[in-house]
Amino acid sequence: MSEPARNRMDFAIRDHQVIFNGRKQPLLSGAIHYFRTLPDQWHDRLLKLKNCGFNAVETYLAWHLHEEQEGNFDFSGRLDFVRFIRTAEELGLAVIVRPGPYICSECDLGGLPGWLLGKPGLRLRCSNPVFMHYAEAFLSRALKLLEPLQCTRGGNIIAMQVENEYGSYAADKDYLRRLVTVFRDCGIDIQLFTSDGATEYTLKNGTLPELPATVNYRNHPLAAYRILDACGTGYPNAHLTMELWTGKAWHWGVKPEHHADRDVAQDIREILSEGASVNCYMFHGGTNFGFTSGANYFPQGYLPLLTSYEVDGFLDEGGNPTGKYFAVQKVMEEFRPGTTAPPQESVSTVYPAVKLDGFVSLSDSLDALSRPVSLPLPETMEYFGQSFGFIHYSTRIDPVNSGKYLLRNMRDRALVRLNGKMIAVVSRQDENRTFSLEVTENNSLLEILVENMGRVNYNTEMEFERKGLTAVVQQENHVGQLTGWQIRPLPLKDLSRLKFGGIPEENHEPGFYRGEFEASEIADTFLRFPDGVRGYVWVNGFNLGRYWTIGPQRTLYLPYPVLKEGKNEVIVFELHGLNSLQLRFSPRRIIDEMSEMFLP
Repeated sequence: MSEPARNRMDFAIRDHQVIFNGRKQPLLSGAIHYFRTLPDQWHDRLLKLKNCGFNAVETYLAWHLHEEQEGNFDFSGRLDFVRFIRTAEELGLAVIVRPGPYICSECDLGGLPGWLLGKPGLRLRCSNPVFMHYAEAFLSRALKLLEPLQCTRGGNIIAMQVENEYGSYAADKDYLRRLVTVFRDCGIDIQLFTSDGATEYTLKNGTLPELPATVNYRNHPLAAYRILDACGTGYPNAHLTMELWTGKAWHWGVKPEHHADRDVAQDIREILSEGASVNCYMFHGGTNFGFTSGANYFPQGYLPLLTSYEVDGFLDEGGNPTGKYFAVQKVMEEFRPGTTAPPQESVSTVYPAVKLDGFVSLSDSLDALSRPVSLPLPETMEYFGQSFGFIHYSTRIDPVNSGKYLLRNMRDRALVRLNGKMIAVVSRQDENRTFSLEVTENNSLLEILVENMGRVNYNTEMEFERKGLTAVVQQENHVGQLTGWQIRPLPLKDLSRLKFGGIPEENHEPGFYRGEFEASEIADTFLRFPDGVRGYVWVNGFNLGRYWTIGPQRTLYLPYPVLKEGKNEVIVFELHGLNSLQLRFSPRRIIDEMSEMFLP
């Protein structure tokens, strides 16, 4: 059976104009990331984009997920961007793809695989040969999948971005040109472009005279276009905004910031009045499932991002239209009559409470989850090719080892236990990453569990984001250090070998809790955070992501494709012990509008 006929699309930037489908007209795009939603939801989210008046969708490619382990590529399931693009095509939407290799997007290490940081001689995001070797290996595989979907082949991919906001990082023009060559060698012949913040510094550093430049900003489009016009990048640029920031990503322990609906609508009005083009970042943010959320590094220190990537967009985390959606839709209908339609609300429900009736400690599960590696000194996750999750260190010590110790290069949060008893919680935010040891018995067991809370996703701090620790050093002289370590990488990809028993009467140690609930109907829902401190939740083997009771997020999104009729299994990995063994649901997400606080 032959494929259905495709609607012909074309796109170019020339003579200071955007040419879309053969004529000068605005390209109106919204960002939706295939990897932050599930395939069964893509049609719904894309249809809502179209019904809001947009004619295109933009997405990054997530290298850190496609090659989570070096050399093992995955383009299936929620990582099947070909299916996502074809779904957009069925709805008549053009697609802008931003393959990276760096994407930022508030992802762990900006979308670069964490294991890269374990490679000798590596320097990120430049013409460093080690980095380029791995970047080209990924791009060659991904771009070959995209080649037949280009508008020049009758498909709906109309343009691709080279790198991402490179002017904020460096000014290696050879690196940018090398990426262009990789794109072209992989058969990519559509319009390429760069995007940078709307400042002279970033636009001068991050652009090439042979490619059009686009700008990223919040508010005041005309001012951003004036900066672009004045920069003289060498290309006759059109007024194309690649990221109109319509919201803001949110951090743990920090009050959520909102971008007013009327301000975003006014930005769109100004852009349309100018005859310019725009991509709204984000139209629908979705969710940082599993361990995939990144972090920022600000003057106040390291701030990890929430599991929710709702980011105050046009659709909330569950896919429902927000006030921003309707405010912008009204402007779209004014300028482009007949292009909008009422959106449908997503269906949600509340399931019966889950009773957790099984438990197994992490200590008793280590052999089921990992194999130990014996080394004289601690090594980071990246040494073992590990990107996500936890890493466990243990050694035997005697009373002579009592004293105060520094966790050198510890990132990001460590639980320290002596003979099974918690003695310290150490955070990278601590001014001194130290703890005290009082050892009373020979051959005592010291255990240190370190969690990757998200690698920094922006600026040159990224190069130092190796997770775990590198030494446990006597603080008094900074010379003596503990040796003879057993190290276990704990990516927690597969929990099927866990052996659950009964619930202990009192428990404050890291461990896994298990329960079941019945679902007679299948619909979206939100799981309220377990009554503990910090951990992760799996439903039917799917990692919903991280919870942390400091807020502001209070629920984990549970999309309907994860569920099944009948019994559904829930596993909670809590680091400090649960206070209640019941889990409850909510029909909608809960975000606290809390006062700003600093991370504990």
